Amino acid sequence: MSIIEKRDFIHSYLHYASENTIDEFYEILRKEAVLIAKLETRAKKSEEDILTGKFFSRQEIEQRILYVGK
Repeated sequence: MSIIEKRDFIHSYLHYASENTIDEFYEILRKEAVLIAKLETRAKKSEEDILTGKFFSRQEIEQRILYVGK
């Protein structure tokens, strides 16, 4: 079954679903939306850090790893 067919099926049967099923479906979608928002925020911050030079070079990271390992 394709994604379009699945969406159509879900849409068609939402009116018949129990409150428990709707609640579960709502929580899944809400958590996904929160995760997407968090990832977008992190990506924007990372882009800002790169543009402003707030990052470590590969050499700096390797030195930090070696230092922590001792």
